[in-house]
Parts: sequence; structure tokens; C-alpha cells
Amino acid sequence: MNRITYSHLVVFVVGLVVLCSSCSTQKNSFVNRSYHTVSSKFNVNFNAKEAMKEGEAELAKKNKDNFTTQLPIYNYPAKNDLASIFPAMDRTIEKCSKSIYKHSMLIRGKEYVKTMDDVYLLMGKSYFYKQDYVQAQRVFNYIITNYKGSQWNALEEAMIWATRTAIRQGYYSSALVSLDEIAYMLYKSKNKKLKVLYNAAGAEYHLTATDGDILAAIDYINEAVANNPKRDFKTRLYFIRGQLYETNGQLQEAQKSFQKVIKLATEYEMIFSAHMHLAMNYDGTPSSRASIMKDLEKMLTESKNEDYYDQIYYAMSRIAEKDENEKEQQDFLAKSVAAYTNNDYQRTFSSIILADMLFENEEYVRAQSYYDTALMTLPNNYPNREAVIKKGNILRGLVDNLTIITTQDSLQRIAKMSEAERNTWVRKMIENHTAEERRLAKEEADRMAALAATAGMRNVNTTTSNGKWYFYNQSLITQGKTEFFRLWGNRKLEDNWRISNKQQLSFEELAVMNDPSLVEDMTEYDDDGNPIKQRETDPKEAAYYTQDLPLTPGAMDTSNIMIVNAMYNAGIIYLDDLHDIKRSNETFRRLITRFPDHDLALPSLFLLYRNLLQTNDPGYNEPKNTILTKYPDSDYAKLIQDPDYYKKLADVEKGHERKYEQVFEAYSRKDWRQTIVLSDAEIPMVSDVVLKSKFEYLRAVAVGQTTGVDSLVSSLTHIIKTYPKTEVAELAKIYLSLFPDKKELTASTVGGQGGSEAAPTSNYFKYLPDEMHYVTLIIDINKYTVVDVKNDISNFNSQFFSLQRFNVNSFYLDQKDQTQMVSITRFKNKETAMEYYHAMVQNEFFKPSIAKGGMKVCVMSATNYTTFYNNIASRVTYQKFFEENYLEKK
Repeated sequence: MNRITYSHLVVFVVGLVVLCSSCSTQKNSFVNRSYHTVSSKFNVNFNAKEAMKEGEAELAKKNKDNFTTQLPIYNYPAKNDLASIFPAMDRTIEKCSKSIYKHSMLIRGKEYVKTMDDVYLLMGKSYFYKQDYVQAQRVFNYIITNYKGSQWNALEEAMIWATRTAIRQGYYSSALVSLDEIAYMLYKSKNKKLKVLYNAAGAEYHLTATDGDILAAIDYINEAVANNPKRDFKTRLYFIRGQLYETNGQLQEAQKSFQKVIKLATEYEMIFSAHMHLAMNYDGTPSSRASIMKDLEKMLTESKNEDYYDQIYYAMSRIAEKDENEKEQQDFLAKSVAAYTNNDYQRTFSSIILADMLFENEEYVRAQSYYDTALMTLPNNYPNREAVIKKGNILRGLVDNLTIITTQDSLQRIAKMSEAERNTWVRKMIENHTAEERRLAKEEADRMAALAATAGMRNVNTTTSNGKWYFYNQSLITQGKTEFFRLWGNRKLEDNWRISNKQQLSFEELAVMNDPSLVEDMTEYDDDGNPIKQRETDPKEAAYYTQDLPLTPGAMDTSNIMIVNAMYNAGIIYLDDLHDIKRSNETFRRLITRFPDHDLALPSLFLLYRNLLQTNDPGYNEPKNTILTKYPDSDYAKLIQDPDYYKKLADVEKGHERKYEQVFEAYSRKDWRQTIVLSDAEIPMVSDVVLKSKFEYLRAVAVGQTTGVDSLVSSLTHIIKTYPKTEVAELAKIYLSLFPDKKELTASTVGGQGGSEAAPTSNYFKYLPDEMHYVTLIIDINKYTVVDVKNDISNFNSQFFSLQRFNVNSFYLDQKDQTQMVSITRFKNKETAMEYYHAMVQNEFFKPSIAKGGMKVCVMSATNYTTFYNNIASRVTYQKFFEENYLEKK
């Protein structure tokens, strides 16, 4: 018994020694190497790979291809949309770090655990997917430096990922060198997976780099395809190759690629897009056109293609373009826009092409409507985005003014009718509306009758012969979908989908329908207590059509003022923005003829004179003589007689500016009396409103210093009333709000820090993107408790930024204790802070609070944070500064 016990004890001790020695990472032995290799591979590394798969699956959900543009080799979602993959990728990084810490045997600069290169590769890929390219490059470079030799298997793959990282960072020369090195290393390799990755990276380089070459990209794609990648990726490469062949004018090769896509693809949208490309590659012959148009028209009859009608019509417009049939091209583009269901990019693309065509043909009103359509969903990365926005805004201003002219002209025409003629016109409008109502009612009745006739559809057996449920029976699904389309057409899945007019009823409106006594008195009253007549909203009432008619002399004058202002604005837009001198001259002539005595007739005459003179039109003498005879003392007459007239005026203004510098010097020296004397002498002479307001401001500060707060308040109030639209007025409002108790003021509190000049509010803050940053939340504590907000931030950080450590602090912003600021630190620079900001404002924890206005989130550099904290007056201006410099809302 004792002998057996002793033997067991020996075995236990020996096993314990072996186990302990196996845990050592500093002793190079076969047992140690085997233990750590197996433990890392089948424990920590396995969990890291599972987390990576989860993150890649989440990333795949965000990959949405736009087949109307050149597809990239790989999709890279906007960094702002990546928050949902962070938990899985951070878990991968955490597991990899744990594996390195517990199992790496790095002894005298040499690694002895064979799985460590795979661990580092997983970590680098995680950073890459998070688009943290700096960290990713560091990890890949570490593998390249430390894991050379035949015993490691991750070197070449790490080099490929490093190359992709350099491409994403825009380091194209470095990427090109790496591609050459990898090509040499893989020359004799039989590893098809690595060759696919390498050639895909090469193709990505040539599709991304400024010196990229289409033919080189095609060669790389051909090599990748030859190494038999996975089916989905191979299909994607074929599609990209077809697009590149199209761009290069190799239409037959493009057709071969798209035919391969049709054979291999499993996604209908890609198959459909391949068919579209085949159609648009037509060779211009009548027989080819007839065949392609027949196929496209057949596709328009198939209900499964309803979401793709816009692309079909666009393909037809391309055919018309090749036939040089501009009218037909415009018709098909208009149909493409009208057929929109959910493809924002196609609607935008078709709208812009059509709008540009109409713009070139000077059909500005129609062009504006299509630019407006495009601007609703214009992507941030759309080519020439700023030019599209500019054209749209210009035309919107023009069309708004033209609409005012035509509307007021129509109203005046009807107002000038006899009462009998006007009554006849009103009756006709009511009859037209009633007839349209009947037509719509009949359509609805016909549709409901069709619905009743097919009521038997409700009794369809929802199981198949083998007992499977309805939604597993593809035949019944197709039958039901077809019937739905026949009855209802294409309806979006949304509340009240049966109703064409989506006017929603609130709970209050429903209550009033049940109990009319609950209706509120919505009548508005004037200052004398008399009810203000409400606008008529019922098209069946005569007042609906007559309420805007200018039937009195005063109303007619108001209508004319609207017309003359709109004419002048339209003339300016034609001239300055559209450079359409012909239409500009026509508009100014109409204004001068119709309103010869209006104040805008004189500038219109001068602009007409200048336009005609610049185009060498002898007709310039007519407006010139009118100005010189009718307005001899005007600036315009003086400018005609003396072309340097405005230059002389400018010299006078420069003199005023020099005087302002003298006043400011006195102000800076705190010579308050001299400031007042110089300002009083100059203010009556200055005509420029902005400069005059600055003189007034310096004088107000000086008066406050010499006579006290009452004089200061009076002077600041005068500035606000006299110069309401100037920046100085905004400063005056801020200062007035800071001193409600009318205490005696010092130069530092009134004049700003160091007695600085009245400056634009944005000068409080500086744009310092490379400085350390804070993310701040301004909380209305009447709506939310800071404790709850901090808890939400903690949960958010744990879920989405688990590898980072933040400090979260809070303090009160105002003396009434109504507002608190919560600050989250520290972020290395603007970029890292904005990553956190975008993730936060899109998160369900914070979205509702931000939308309701009880919480404002912004990002501040350390310098601006200090300014914001110390300078109360600066706080009201920071939101605008943040939007302009961080969100780029100009």
C-alpha cells in the first residue's frame, strides 16, 4: 500500500514538473515548443479566427456594389459605417495579443512557436478591416522583418497585405516596389491562393493609383482568374474586366467577359447588369439595334425587373446616344428617372446626364428640375460633385425668380378680367378639379372591384402537398407576388402601403374625428382682436382660386414689386452665373420697358449698356443716352463719363480704413477720449456699413470706460438696431447678455482678451487637426441625467472601443446649472476623434437624444477646449466652427 502510494506521488511530482516546464516561454525545448504551438493553435488562435470570421461576415453586409460605376477589386465601406465590426475585430486583436503574451517564445530575437506569424497576420488584417492603416502597416512590417525563412508561411501574404495597406494610404511608389518584390518571391510558387491575392492587389493598384494602367490591370485580373479563385470573386473579376475592356474600347472582349458573368453569377443584380452592358456595347448596325431593343423591351414587360426599369431605360438612352438621336436619348433618360424605385445612384446619374444636356441647350427650367432630383441623393464621392451642386443652386435661384414672374403675371391677368369673366374662369377650374376627382375615384373603384373578383386568392392552401409551409413553396410565392403587382402595382413596404396619399393622421386628429367637441380653436387674431381670415384650402371653393388675386391698387403694387425684383435677379443670374448675355439683355429690356420709373430701372440700364458695349453692339448708345439724360447725377452716369470714378471712390474708402487704424491704435493704448474724438469725426464721413459699425463698436467700448455701463448699454443697443446684419451686432448682443446687472466694465471684459479688435466669431477658435482632441457632449439636465449619459458612454466604449481607455469627465457650463458638458479624452488627433464621433452619433444609445435636441455632440482640439471653457462668449460660436471645419458644412 505504501509502495503504491509512493509511486503515485512520484508520478504526480514528475507530471507537475513537466507541466510547469511546459508553461515556460523562455526555455527552448521540444516540450515547450510543442506545448505552446498546440495551445496557441487550438485555443486562443482558434477563437481569434472565429472572431475574425464574425467580423468579416458583418463587413460583407455593408458591401453594396454600384454596378453603374467601375467596380473596385475590393469594397471599402465608409469608415463612419464600420462601428458594427469593431467588437469582432477588437476581440480578434485581443485574442491575438493574448496568444503572443502567453505563448510566444521569442528568445534572443528568434521565434520558436510556429503559429506566431499567423497570429500577427490575423492582428494586422483586423486593423486593416478597421481601416486603421497605420497600425496595420506596423504589424505587417513586423512580420516581414521577423518571420523570414522557409519555416514560416505568412511572409508572402503579409507582404501582399502590406501592399494593399500602402495603396489605401496613397503610398503608390512604395506599393509598386512591393509588388515587384512579391512577384520575384512567387515566381516558382505553386500556391494558387497567394497568386490570387497578389494579382488582385496588382489590379487594385492600377485601378487606384494616379499612374495606373488599364491594360496592366486587365493582365493582373487574367492571372488572378487563371489561378482559380472562389466562384464569387472570379465572377466579380470577370465583371471588372468587362468594364475595363469597355473603357478601353475593346467591345468584343468586354462582351466575352460579361457572358462569363451571366454563366457564373448567382446574384440577379449582377446578372442583370451584365445584360445591360451587353446591350450598351452594340455596334451601331440596324440589325443589332433591333435585336437589342427587342430584348430590352421584353425585359420591360417582366415584373421581376420592375426595380431595374431605370437601368433598362438608361441602356436604351446609350443606344440612342450612339445613334446620335438626342431627342430619343432625352426621352429615355427622363423615363429612367421616372422609373426610380430604390437605386439612388442610377436616378442621380440619369438625372445629371439629362440635366447637363438641357443646360447645354439652354432649357434652364427643365434642367433645374433634374438637377434638383439629382441633389436629393448625390453621393459625396460623385465625380464633379461641386460643379453639379453649383449648377443646381444657380438654376434653382433662376427658376424661383422666373416662377414669381409667371405666377404674378397670371394672377394680374385674371385680376384684370371683368367680374363675369373671372367667375366663369373660377367655375371652369372647379369643374376641372371635380372631373379629376371622379377619374381618380373610378380608378380606385375599378381596382377594388378587381380585388373583390380575386378574393378567392385568400383561400389558397398555405401548405404544399408534402406539408411544407406556404413560404417554402416557391410556386405559391411567385403566384402571390404576381397577383399583388397586378392589383397594387409596385408599392414600397411601409406603413399604410395601400394608401397612395400618405397623409398621416395623428392620435389627436383621430380623437377629433370621434368627438368633434375636442377640436381646438385654431383661429388667429390681429392686434385689435379681430379674426384673421384663413386661407381657403378646398379646391371646390371659389375663394381657393381668388384669394391671391391682386384686386386692389395696393395688392397690384405689391405684385409689381415682386415681378420687378424677380426680373432684375433673373437678369443678374443670366449674366453673372450662366454667362448668357442674350437672355440677360432680354430680361433687362423687359424690366426697363415695363417699369421705366422703378429704382431698378437705372442699374438695369447700366448693365444693358455694359453688355452691349462689351459685345460691340452699336445699340449700347440707347441705354447710355437714357442714363445721361434721365439720371445725370447718378453714380452710373459719372462712371460712364469717368471710367476711373469707382477707383477714386475706392481711394476714399482706403482713407477711411487708415483712419480706422488710427482709432484702433488709440483704443489699444486705452486712450478712450482720443478713441471717441477720432470716431466722432470719422463716422459721419463713412458710407460702408461694415466699417462704420466697427467705428461705432470701438466708440461704444470707449464710452463705457469713460461714462459707465449705462452709456455702454445704450451704445451697444444702438449698434444692434442700426447694423443688425453685421458681425459687430452679434458681438454687441453677446456682450449685452453677459452683463445683466450693469456692473462697471473693464477693458478686458468688453474689448475681449487683450483688447482685441471686434472680430468674426470664428476667430475665437483655431483649426488644429493634429493636436490632441476631446469629444464633448452638451447635456440639458432637464432632459437627461449626466449619470445615465456616462453609463451609456461606458457601455458604448465597452462594446465598440474595448481596446482603448478613455477618461470621461463632466462640469457645469452655466451658473443656473441647467447645462453640463461631458468630455471624453484623449484622442491623438482630429481623425481618431472623428471616428469616435461618427460611431457615437450613429449609435442607437445616442441617436434619439441628439435628434430631440437634448444633447449636442462635437469634437474639440485641446486649445479650443480651453478657449471654450474659459471664454463664455465663445461658446455660442463653436457649433458653427465645428460644422464648417469638421463636418465641412460650408
